[in-house]
Formats: sequence, C-alpha cells, structure tokens
Amino acid sequence: MLKSNFATLSCALVGAAMVRSLTPEQLNGNRGAGALHRTARVRKFDEEARTVEVAFSSEEPVPRWFGSEVLDHGPGAVDMSRLLDGAAVLWNHNTDVQIGVVESAEVGSDRRGRAVLRFGRGARSEEIFRDVIDGVIRHVSVGYSIRAIKTEEKEGEADVVTVTEWQPFEISLVAVPADGSVGVGRSAAGNAPEAPAAPSADSETIISGGEPASRNQEDSSTMKTKVMRDAGGNLVRAKVDDAGQIIEVIETLERASETQELVRAGTQAEQERTASLLELGEQHGAPADAARAIRDGATVADFTRHLLSTLSERRGGGGSNDALNDDAGVIGMSDADAGRFSFLRALRALANPNDRRAQEDAAFEREASEAAARSSGREAQGIMVPADVLRRALNTGTGGVAPGDTGGYAIATDLHSQSFITMLRNRSVLLGMATPLAGLTGNVDIPTQTGGGQGFWLGEDEDAGESNIDLGNVQLSMKTVGTYYEMTRSFLKQSSIDGEALVRRDIAQSLGLTMDYAGFYGTGSATMPLGLANLSGINAVPFAGVQPTYAELVQMESEIASDNADVDSMAYVGNAAFRGAMKTTQKFAGTNGQPVWEEGGTVNGYRAEITNQTVSGDTFFGNFADMLVGMWGGLDLTVDPYSMSKKGRLRIVAFQDADIAYRHVESFALGRKPVV
Repeated sequence: MLKSNFATLSCALVGAAMVRSLTPEQLNGNRGAGALHRTARVRKFDEEARTVEVAFSSEEPVPRWFGSEVLDHGPGAVDMSRLLDGAAVLWNHNTDVQIGVVESAEVGSDRRGRAVLRFGRGARSEEIFRDVIDGVIRHVSVGYSIRAIKTEEKEGEADVVTVTEWQPFEISLVAVPADGSVGVGRSAAGNAPEAPAAPSADSETIISGGEPASRNQEDSSTMKTKVMRDAGGNLVRAKVDDAGQIIEVIETLERASETQELVRAGTQAEQERTASLLELGEQHGAPADAARAIRDGATVADFTRHLLSTLSERRGGGGSNDALNDDAGVIGMSDADAGRFSFLRALRALANPNDRRAQEDAAFEREASEAAARSSGREAQGIMVPADVLRRALNTGTGGVAPGDTGGYAIATDLHSQSFITMLRNRSVLLGMATPLAGLTGNVDIPTQTGGGQGFWLGEDEDAGESNIDLGNVQLSMKTVGTYYEMTRSFLKQSSIDGEALVRRDIAQSLGLTMDYAGFYGTGSATMPLGLANLSGINAVPFAGVQPTYAELVQMESEIASDNADVDSMAYVGNAAFRGAMKTTQKFAGTNGQPVWEEGGTVNGYRAEITNQTVSGDTFFGNFADMLVGMWGGLDLTVDPYSMSKKGRLRIVAFQDADIAYRHVESFALGRKPVV
C-alpha cells in the first residue's frame, strides 16, 4: 500500500452538493504565511532571570473553519527542532518585533507543550515584560505549521481534524486566547493552583488546569464569548447575550469567502489528482495500484515514484530510459480478444494468399498484426503477434470464432497454463534466471555506477579532496533471432487448441535454445549478442581437471565476493556431466564421502542449473539477475511454402528482435581447464 505524507480528507458540506477536500497545505495557507496560532495565559515568571514559563499547547480542540482541530502531542507528533534552536519570542506574531528567545521547550507526559521564554533588555522588550509582571499582558500564543492530518467525520456534527504531525516555530505574547487549557505555571504537577469552576455552556471553554479564583472573578465579565458563524457565514469569536445573539465581534477567525474558495480549490485539486492517478494507472497497466493511491490520498508525485520503483524492480533495476516502453507491441486487446488470436489461422492465411476463405478467417489476426506493428514502430515481414497475445495464457474455453477453434477443455490444463513469453523462458536456463526487459522501442542505454566517491580524514582548516562517482552505460541494441518449424499442410488445417499449443511450444523451444546458447557463447558481433564466455573482465577460475573440485567452486564464489558483487541469489550452471561429477566427488577429505552435489540440488549452498547448452568442463557462476535480456515488439511469423514443397510441407519462420547485456561483469565467474 502506498503511504502518503499528506492525507487527503473529504466530508460532505451541509446543504451543498460538493465535497470538501482538506490537505495540510490548505490548512496552513488559509491563515497566511503558512502559520496557525494557538494561545494560552501567562501566569508564572521569574523577574530576576527575566524568564516566563509557559505551557504553550495542548490537545484541547479549537474550532476552525473545517471543524474542530486537535493537536496530537503523542510520540513523534511534535517537531520541536525550531523551538530548540533559539526560536524567537514575538509580539502579536509580528516578525519585526522580537522581544525575546525560547530558552527551552518540551512535550510533557501530560501531552502538553511547555517552554521557558527569556525576554530581552530593549525598550519594547522591557515594556512588554513589565506588563506581563503587572498582569496587563496575560496570554501567549504559539505559531505552528501542519505537516499531516487525519479526520473523523461525525454525522450532523463538525469534523474533528487531528493534526498528527506539526511543528511550532515561534511563541508570541498576544491579547486574545484561543486554547485556554494551557499557560504559565504548569511545568510540574502539584505546583498549579486549584482548578476553577466549570464555565457556563455559553461561555468560551477554558480548562485551565489551575487558575486562581481571583482570575476567574476578574474575567467573569469576558467569559460570555463564543466561537460561531455570523450572518455572513464568517467564523468569529464574539461576545453574545443570554439568547446567544452576537453583541460584538472580537475576532474574525475565518472568512466565508476564503472558506468557499478553499472548498472550490480543494474540490478541483482532488478531481485533478484522481484523474491523473487513473490515467497513470491505465498507461502503465496498474489500475489496482491507482485505485489504492486514490483511496490512500497519495499525490501524483508519490504514485509516480511508486510506478518507477515497481517498473525498476520488474526490470532488474535498470533505470529509466525513453526506449523502455511497456506498451510497445501492445494494442490494448481484451482477454477475450487475446484468446481469439490464433497462430494457425494466421499461418494458414500466410500459406494461402489466394485462398479467400483463409484470408477472411484470419481478418482478425491481420488487423491485430497491423496494430501491433504500429505500436512497436516497425513493419512485420509476415504477421506480427501482439504482445497482448504473447503475455496471455492460452484460452481453454470454447469462445473461438467457430466451433472447435479452441477444443474446449479436451486436453490437459498444464498445457495452457503459460503465456508464450513464459514458455520461452521455461525453455531456456538463462532466460529463466535473467532480468527480462520486454516491449523495447529502439536502442537502450542503461546507466551503471562503475566507481564511488572517496572519503578523507581532514586536519584543522584543510579542504576535502575531490572525488567523483564514475558512471557508465550498458547498451542493448536490436538483433534478430530466427527459428523455423516445419509442419504438413494437413496439420495446418487443424483448428484445435492442442495444435495451437504444439506450434507455440515448438517455436518457444527453438527461440529459447537459440537465445540461451548466445547467452553462454555469443560472439558479440553486429548480429549476435555477447555471451558470458566471451565477456571481457569476467572472473576466471582455472580448473586443474575437466571438472572442478569443491575448492575451485568455492574460489569462484570468492572471486565475485572480492568484487563486492556476491548476493544470496547466485547460481551455478553446468551440463549433465558436471552434475554427474559433482554427485560422485567428495567435497574434501574428512567429509565421509559427502558429495559436492548437495541435497535439494544445490552446490556450495547455491542453486545449480543443468543444461547441455554448455560445453563439458565449463562451469558458470554468478548473479544472473544482472544479465539483461531485451525483447523488442511482438513475434514476427512468416511462411516459406517452397523449401519443403516436394514433401508437401511448410516451413514456419519466426523472428524475434532481442539482445543480451550485463549490468556488472563482476557479477559473473567462469571456470574451465585452460587450453594448453
């Protein structure tokens, strides 16, 4: 699930057909300069030290335009870094009138924020400090910014918005309180005076946690204040009469016009966010991820980073490149349409260009081929199979164009359980372990880091030396691998799913073995990928005999580890003779005949793959995920009716553009007996 730093909250507005969307940015920006304020009373001071001790914040709800706001004081909720860095003490939040500095600040176990303020000796500072001592100035206020929020919607009541992450950045002396639950003189339990009587229902809620009775009496004339909406819809703090009617507006907290504009802007921003996430999800085949991102309040930037991370992991961390395009060769076929595509109908049309019936039967395949060619940016020599079809498992239902096209469920399920690409990888040892990059559209440059920065020990007043991170490129360039498959004309007339599967399986096997061999022994010419055996700089371990000893296999591991390229997912690859030798060779003296080949098919604790594609005596080892196999577009099918015409056979030729590259040559080792 995606995690967003900024939750997006929505609630229905009473009497309005719109949704209010709240973000921390909106809450911060509504009061201007990114600041929100809460106030408390001044009660305790040290005249000699010129300090005032205050409890500047609590979890007391404060009415806002969006509902009730609660500042969370739990662990990790309050970022005190700015207060602890000598934050300013201001007069009425005026940054031009600094009257002191915050000496210390903390969040107490009672979930309140406390601070010690020290006043300056300037004329304005002295004047305000004297008024604090004389009881003329009695309130402090904290300025803070919001970083993350969550909401609780209540039917028929105002929302409760809890600020789960926030940062106080200044403390001011002010005239009007908002949160009376905090103030000076509450730094330690037992030091506070007795609590006052509960306020009346019409008065402003003040839970002081300890206030002298004389103070209550002194403020009795001002207690009938209330935060409410006036006739114009503005949120105000006002003096009210016994009937609750406004007598005098003390302070306008939020203006209705500002609220309406924020609602409009928030609604528009939410609509744009949702549309952008849905579009990104559709473009990159991740609609479920997009739905989660919308539900979790993720921003477009958050979701973009998630997609890049997901695609990078799927491609083996190859990085981004304009030539990497998951949509190359993809034409947006539905599952049903992809299941309708038939290799055999396409081949019948190619083999019988003058047969009207064959052309009509393959009209769907030709239309799909033309769309795939446009998507991949290249022309097909025959019929191009769209990537949608290659990635999809064979259809075992009975939804073909004509009865018998699919063969129903008449054959074993495991014959149809894999897509063509998966079948291709299963036919090849290397392709099964390498990192595939499908859907390429042009040459691909993948950045790699070949060297790192260097640290230095420095003396007093010495400059650090310069060092650079060395970057390189791994390039994949389009090369064409071809294979052919022969079938009789009578077989081509078949339309059952088992015949379809047979053709796909044999083509996949031929292509897989051809690409597999190139991965081991390719020459790296203009028309052939470079194989591991010819890879310059590969870790080479000479064997004393044709087959390796256990010590020589461990040496292969050590060579890679010395290059800091060893990972847990490495593997050995050898042929059948290698496996036989390892099963009959003791690891080393004193192991009571324990063979090199371990239970579970491992060697030296790593998986061991066996293929007769490798030359007897050659043993490969490494992190094969650092082998990149690029594939461009779809599979191009053509028919040669002439080469085998005397036997009445057709030769089916398949072309696939592909290449092999390596992210780090240090990730591989080759062991063999040196040629004398």
